[in-house]
Amino acid sequence: MLRAVEEIERGNYPNAFQLLVPLAAAGNPRAQCNLATLYHFGLGVARSGKKAIDLYRSVAEQNIREGHLSALACNNLATLFFTGLPEVERDLDEGRRYLAQARALGFEM
Repeated sequence: MLRAVEEIERGNYPNAFQLLVPLAAAGNPRAQCNLATLYHFGLGVARSGKKAIDLYRSVAEQNIREGHLSALACNNLATLFFTGLPEVERDLDEGRRYLAQARALGFEM
């Protein structure tokens, strides 16, 4: 996981993507959150709101309070639903729900 984060910090997103995929598939929530971010912004991979949402939701549902990981995932889900993407319709109610969940998990704006 550390190597993938280092690749992200260097801006080497394709390498980070290759490192994150197996970790995320194995259920690593940090890898899932990082991979979701790559999909969310199209960093080293084709932008996909649907894949980002699926991965962020996986992390959010794990209710991980350590490092506020689930709170971050909820906040990012709220952002996706507030703004929308070509394959993600804007849904203000869903955005508000995830924003409230992020705050309940300790995310501070």
